[in-house]
This record gives sequence, C-alpha cells and structure tokens, in this order.
Amino acid sequence: MNFLTGKWPKQMQEAVAACKSHFYSTAMFSALVNVLFLAPTLYMMQVYDRVVPTGGILTLIALTVIVAVALGALAALDNVRSRLMVRASLNLNEQLAGPIMNRLIAASRPETSRSALREFDTLRQVMTGPAVMAAFDIPWTPIYLIVAFMIHPALGLLICVSGIVLATIAITNERRARASAGEGHKAALAQHALQDLLVGKAEIIRAFGLGRAMSNRQVAHRTEALIGSTRAQLSTTHFTALTKFVRMFMQSVALGVAAWLAIRGEISVGTIIAASVLLSRALQPLEQLVGAWPQVLQARNAIKTLTELFESTGDGDNRRTSLPDPSGYVELANVTLRNPQGTAFLLRGINLWLVPGEIVGLVGQSGSGKTTLARVIAGAITPDAGEVRIDDANYADWDNELLAQHIGYLPQDSGLLPGTVAENISRFAISRGENPAEVDGKIIEAAEKAGIHEMILRFPDGYDAVVDGPEFRLSGGQAQRIALARALYGNPKLLVLDEPSSALDAQGEAALINAVEQAKLAQAAVLMIAHRPAILANADRLVVMNKGAIERQGTRAEVVESIKHTAQQPNVVNFKGR
Repeated sequence: MNFLTGKWPKQMQEAVAACKSHFYSTAMFSALVNVLFLAPTLYMMQVYDRVVPTGGILTLIALTVIVAVALGALAALDNVRSRLMVRASLNLNEQLAGPIMNRLIAASRPETSRSALREFDTLRQVMTGPAVMAAFDIPWTPIYLIVAFMIHPALGLLICVSGIVLATIAITNERRARASAGEGHKAALAQHALQDLLVGKAEIIRAFGLGRAMSNRQVAHRTEALIGSTRAQLSTTHFTALTKFVRMFMQSVALGVAAWLAIRGEISVGTIIAASVLLSRALQPLEQLVGAWPQVLQARNAIKTLTELFESTGDGDNRRTSLPDPSGYVELANVTLRNPQGTAFLLRGINLWLVPGEIVGLVGQSGSGKTTLARVIAGAITPDAGEVRIDDANYADWDNELLAQHIGYLPQDSGLLPGTVAENISRFAISRGENPAEVDGKIIEAAEKAGIHEMILRFPDGYDAVVDGPEFRLSGGQAQRIALARALYGNPKLLVLDEPSSALDAQGEAALINAVEQAKLAQAAVLMIAHRPAILANADRLVVMNKGAIERQGTRAEVVESIKHTAQQPNVVNFKGR
C-alpha cells in the first residue's frame, strides 16, 4: 500500500490491518499465478524445439494436456485472488463506512467533508482493484528476468533496459500529473456539492422558474470540473500511450534479438517467441500501473480528505462514564463561535442560563444569532470557545447520543428524516436497539402531548406512513407538529424550539402553547425562539440578541419595558404593551 503514500489515520490503519489476511493470500496466489504464466512460454519452446523437428504427436498431446492443466490452475487462482480482493473491499467498507458516517454527522463543519464517503469509495476501489493487483505482480517480475538470463544474458539485459525505461516514464508521469490531478479533484468535489444542493432545492427552483438558470450554472461548473479532470487525464494519456509503445516495440525488439541469437546458434528457434512472451509478461505489471495512475492519484487525494475528517472530529465510539439523568439546568459561559471560514463571529461571549420549570424567550432581528445559539444549546454544533454545561457537566463530557435523549430540539426546517412518522417521532429508537413495545407507548404519548394523535391516525397507514414517500407528503404545518412530537419524545429535561409556530395554524399554535406549558409543569427548561407575541406570552424571561451577542435579558416585563425606551427596536417591538 505504500504506493498510495499519505498519512494514514489510526482507524484506517486498523481497517487495513483487518484485511491483512486477504492481502497476504492475494500475494501468495499472485506468486503462483506468475509462476504458472511461464507455462505458455515453456510450451512454445518445447513445441518448436521438440515436436516440430521430430514430428512427435504424442509429445504434442502430452504437452498440450500439461499446459491446459497449468492454464486451468492459473485461471482458478486468478479468480480466487480476484474474489479475495472483493472480500477485502467489503471488509474495508464494513470497517470504515460506519465510522466515517458517524464522524460526518458529528462534525461541526460537515460541509468541509460531505464528500468523504465518495472519497472512501474511490480509495476502496483502488486498494482492491487493478492497481494493487499490478503491485502484487511487480515483485515477481524478477522471475521472468531470471528465466530470460537463463535463456541468454542479452535477453535479460533487454528486459532490464525496458523496465528502467518504463519506470522512468512512470515516475515522470506521477510528477507531471500530481498538480493537475489535485486541481481537477477539487473542481469535481465542488461540482458534486453544487449538484447535491440543487437537487435538494428542486421545488424552490421550479417555484421561482429558475430551472434553466440553475441548469446553465450547473453545466458551467460541470464543464469547469471536466476541464480540470480532462487536463489531468491528458497529462497521463501521453505517458500511457508512450508506455504501450515502449512495451510493444521492446517486445518486437526481443523477437529480433532472439532471432539474431538463433541465427548465430546461441539459442534455439523455439526460444524466439518465448523471449517475446517473457518480455511482455515482465513489463505488463508496470504498464498496468502506469495506466491506473490517475486512479492512484485520486486515491491519494482521498486519503487527504479522510485524514482531515478523522483529525478534525473526535472518535464517537469512545466510551464515556455514564452520568446521572440531568435535571435540565443549563449554563453557557463565554460561548464564542466563528463562521466556517473563521472571518466573522456568529456568537460573541454568550453568557446564559436555563432553569428547569422556566420558559426563556429568545428574540432579536434576523441574523442576530438566535438560531446559531439554539443549535449550540441543543448540542447540534460545538462552540469554538467557552463552555456549555448541563447540571455542571460539560456537554463534551457526555456521550453525544445519551445527552441527546435528554434534549428536545425542534429546528426551523423541522428536519424530518427518511422513514415513517413513528420512526421520526421516536428518533429511530428501535434502530438503536430499544424495546419496540416501550417505544410505541412513548410515541403515542409524545403525539398526544403535541396534539397530533388524531391527525396522524388520519394519514394513510397512520403512524407507519412514510415521510415524503411516493404516495404521501406532509404539509409544512404537519411536518412541524410531528417535529414537535419528536422534541417531546421521552420527556426531555431541556426543550429548544426554534420558530416552532412558523408553519402552524391557530389550532396548531394552541397545541404548541399547551405542550410548552405541560413541559414547564414537568420541570423542563424551555428555550423558545419566536416572533409571534402570543407564543411567548407565558415566557418567564426574555433574551434579546443583536449581532451575535446578548443585548439584554431579564424578566419578560423588564425586557418589554426596556424595549419601549430603546430607539432601536428589533422584531420584538410587537411585545410593547403586553
């Protein structure tokens, strides 16, 4: 694997180590395959040197049977080593696909590594494909070289010279293609990211009549990516063609040299064709490696992407000490967060506390940082500085999935996932191994708290209706109410609701207010972002944000009175007089 070069993360090293038996077995079978590749050479030598001069038909039959058995064994062994590589590919997928996906989900900057699984597939295919098979064959080239020297030193020297020429071409190819391959790789990743984004926004594109504009934009990006990849391919195509020319020319030269030696009586006539076959077989792995070099370069870039992912994210599989169930007291101390580019602050020195049995309303102008703060409190993103604690324990001290069970989070866009209504409400608890009967009871309880049990029963297939399936699509209000039920599932001690009424009608809004009041009575800490005054009418405290910082906070009456006397009135101006 050294030909891939690159810094391998520990997890990838362990995954490759788990496939060592496959690679060792493949290397062993490759040795046998390369030995059996000598059979046709020996067969031709015997036919021309023994059968033709003597007319020995029985000898010809015997030799043919022997070579047939040898080639049959060769084909069987080649099939076995190919199957071993398939098994290794599946094993690598089993070892790494899960950890990579977990890290993508856990990454605070997932946009920087959204292509990691695609990169992993590229690496996996190269590690178990033709390039590696050629690498296993190259060490056995000396066998053919030794046989060639045994026939005549001139043939051995010819193979050595040919090998040096091809190795020089391969090294030059690598150096020339490295820069262009990196540029093409980056352009391709950007193009794929834009494509995924456009497909996800198809409805908006149709609604605004942007189909042609977005199509033209995508074609332009795709063309740019293709130009980059084509430049890399063209830089290797010349060398691939040159490699093929060198191999075929040297094969012809081998015939000529062998013929010259045969004329001089230094070798037999049968050795003429054998010399050509030996040289071709000796150089074939080098030629295959040069041809597969673009894929090898892609694999090297894939290693860089995966290394960045593993180094920038923690190991979600590390076991943490189980902490007692929290009561819901949350404290933020000097929480700061920058944008992905690190050029601006999204949150600046946030100090805030949430108390069980209390509703805190978070208000402010659009872009003031409310949603970002909600994501931090919900554990969706990790701040760059400062601490977020629940019952004095830092969020980082918790296993993320265990902590999430105590937090009910409703994002702005509902965030329902592919699956049934029941699976979404239960946060896919059965897939986590929880008891189905207990899960069903909690699902019904959460739906009733959100006031949507009857609504769900009217869906096609009820709780088993597939979210956004081919026969059923949720409205915005329905999706938001199901997301509310998901937030309430399991009676969490912390509720974070981001614009929970944005898509609700009057009935849904009344159900929301009732659900929040019930959560408060159950001693849950509630943080709610809202623009409608009625939603925050029962808030105990209000927090006003401006430009990523808390501008003021206090009881609802104090903040409303303060806003009345402030010249700059944010969206919460509607609270005046209430």
